[in-house]
Amino acid sequence: MAKERKNQVKKQKTPVTSVVRKLARKLAYLVLALAFIFVIYLVDRSKLLDPKISWEIDGVLVTDAQRYEDLIKPLIDNKYRINLNQIKMKLRESQRVSNAEAKRIFWNQIKVSIQEHDIAMRWGSDGYISSKGVLFKPDFTIRSEAPLGLFSESNVTDAFFDFRQYQAILDPVKISIFERTSIDELTLENNIKVILGHQRQDERLKIFVKSFEKLKKYKKIRTRGIFDMRYPNGFALSYSPE
Repeated sequence: MAKERKNQVKKQKTPVTSVVRKLARKLAYLVLALAFIFVIYLVDRSKLLDPKISWEIDGVLVTDAQRYEDLIKPLIDNKYRINLNQIKMKLRESQRVSNAEAKRIFWNQIKVSIQEHDIAMRWGSDGYISSKGVLFKPDFTIRSEAPLGLFSESNVTDAFFDFRQYQAILDPVKISIFERTSIDELTLENNIKVILGHQRQDERLKIFVKSFEKLKKYKKIRTRGIFDMRYPNGFALSYSPE
């Protein structure tokens, strides 16, 4: 018997042009992906997205805030993960800063506003006292002609309050040095010294003001006078060396 032959469907060959198109499409996607990665690499390597900080100190825009830039530098090394709250808190750690705020203007544009302590008095050789009576000791020197306070750190609040009382009584004459040990002693801007003691200081200072008004016509007194106001019925007058 003759064998029954099965009809087999011949497998059609894929046209070469179709294969080329598929390969070309895959190659195009690969090139596009590589180009995208390359662009990301270039952008990352460039400074295009580096954070740009504008500084405002006491309401004034400044171009030089190096001491604060150095302080927050570790917080802006990763330009994709900048935490504004961390920047704000880090700046507030500075002894010079009274308050600090940070806000994002654009993705990499940041505005930092700082309020610095004002200087109402210098404290010793390494500190300052603000007009609010806050003692701060920054790690850099601030040039200031403010009055000098010589008293213990534990006594800052009371001493600064009394200093302001004394200054109000003496106005317009300015105090240049206020020293508090067991007694209070003032050196005025005209180099006159006033020893107030440890009690009834306001009363004694008012007596000095009245007495000096009568005696200031004498050059020796108004330039070298030392008024010891610790006497119950007056004061002792001496002179500092020429």
